[in-house]
Amino acid sequence: MGLFLPLRRATLLIPSGPEGDQDRKHLFILLTDPADADGKKCVLLVSISSVREGVPHDATCILHPGDHPFVKHASFVVYQRARIETADKLLRGVKSGELVPQDPMESGVFARVFMGLEESRLTPPRVLRFYLEATGQT
Repeated sequence: MGLFLPLRRATLLIPSGPEGDQDRKHLFILLTDPADADGKKCVLLVSISSVREGVPHDATCILHPGDHPFVKHASFVVYQRARIETADKLLRGVKSGELVPQDPMESGVFARVFMGLEESRLTPPRVLRFYLEATGQT
């Protein structure tokens, strides 16, 4: 993968899950371009997790194989655990190899993902505030 820029629609594999499992990475989608937050340039990220039979999940935005090359089976956007991170932290993580850039999210799929942020009842209020400010909707 070439140059990584922390802009909306970018995607990254980020270590998540149990501490001892360093190979376990989830796909994260950047929902905003860098925006000011407490004097720093920050972006909003959401992760994708697999839908598992019998396990509750947020059905606001379901992704299917073909929606992104990394998505191999039905998955959902985890709005409840959305993150606000500094753009510099992401750039350092990519440079160190800890974070792995993936293909950008296709614009039609991306539109479903970011619309779901406002629709999901699980989106934390501070995340929604940051999103609305970062996208000029306040």
